Amino acid sequence: MHRPIVMAPRTMPGMSDEPARPASAAPVAPRPAATVVLLRPGRGAPEILLTRRPASMAFAADLFVFPGGAVDVADAEPGLVGRLAGGGRPVADGGLYEIAAIRELFEESGVLLAERRVGGALSTAAVAGARRALVAGETTFASVVEALDLRLLTGRLAPISHWTTPPIMPRRFDTRFFVAELPPRVEPSFETDEVTEHRWLTARDALDAMADGEVGMWVPTCATLQQLEFAAGFEEIARRIVPGDAPAPRVVRERPGFTRIVAGSAGAVPGQTVNTYLVGQGDVVVVDSGDPSDAAADAILGAVAEDGGRLVSIALTHADPDHAAGAEALALRLDLPVLVGPGAGRDLPYTVREQGEGERIAAGGVELELMATPGPARDHVSFVLRGGSGVEVIAGDLVGPRASAAILGPPAVSAWATSLVRLRALHPARVHPGHGEPFEGVPADAGPPATGSPPQ
Repeated sequence: MHRPIVMAPRTMPGMSDEPARPASAAPVAPRPAATVVLLRPGRGAPEILLTRRPASMAFAADLFVFPGGAVDVADAEPGLVGRLAGGGRPVADGGLYEIAAIRELFEESGVLLAERRVGGALSTAAVAGARRALVAGETTFASVVEALDLRLLTGRLAPISHWTTPPIMPRRFDTRFFVAELPPRVEPSFETDEVTEHRWLTARDALDAMADGEVGMWVPTCATLQQLEFAAGFEEIARRIVPGDAPAPRVVRERPGFTRIVAGSAGAVPGQTVNTYLVGQGDVVVVDSGDPSDAAADAILGAVAEDGGRLVSIALTHADPDHAAGAEALALRLDLPVLVGPGAGRDLPYTVREQGEGERIAAGGVELELMATPGPARDHVSFVLRGGSGVEVIAGDLVGPRASAAILGPPAVSAWATSLVRLRALHPARVHPGHGEPFEGVPADAGPPATGSPPQ
């Protein structure tokens, strides 16, 4: 049975049994960490390894996550850094995140992304023994690498995103997410007390299991699965989802009561931008909080404070990570409801309020009228604003460019065309897209991507 449609919860499930920090308290400095999304071939789509953490854990308790953990001081040992084999793929911060990712994957699942420097096969018995000693704390990863004379294959890790735990939480992690393929003829094994269960699922099956209440997840896991749902495999992911440098959020005052913030890490992919809108004077609604970074949240809160307003709700045009990834953290921070269109709550790991066709969301001096506009996604909606200057529409991905670092699903071409007919019938004076600059009216070339463009 699907989760009830209620207000966003006050606590982030599974992240900590400790209460959230008071808003006035200085945030805890996040600890560097790394996570590996491990793929293997599946029927029709890659399968992804999910591991369940014990209910007794202080962080992500009883949730299904990807293997990973904090960067250790020992990960910076020169003996490790000097054994990186990137295969031409660049590393950041001296490769510390990649080293931590390989070590954590080895500890948790026995999968070792390494090879002998002098060639020849690794002894299965030697690798298993080294892992047991490492998990038991009888040796260090650097000693294992030295004893087995390994090269660490950081080139088999493709970075895809960068998540930081919200500042209200007592434990915070600054986590780089990587994707890797399961090496041939390797079967993961789980011997640590940090894993109580594991499953291999396609991204779609995992999201459906979450929606049906079979598995619990938190936002970074769920968003990553959404990002990989339509990926054919590792090579496509490494080519298409490429993090870059995140520009600082840019605040654009379109007019009084209407502000656009161009955020630089949409869906937690640095360098991928998205428009976040602040609507209303006094009481302000946020539309499409797609960047989960502290910088984006600070830009939103700063712009609202500068106008003397207060946030009253968060509305989403759809549940794709580049539009929704920052919503829960902001909702928890300020105890706000998250408002979505019909069906959009299914792929989100927290409860929301679903709004129907024609329902209105109140902001100071204006209302946002929900209009179903499927096509880019089944749950896609637009928000219509009516005022003295005519009709304006926040149209999400219905018009304009799409996410720049994403693997998107096939568009519903007929539904998209119908949605555009409805949009044009409003004769909007101004249309505000999810990505890129606003339009005066509906652009003539609006519609699904042409053949050969990235799908969705």
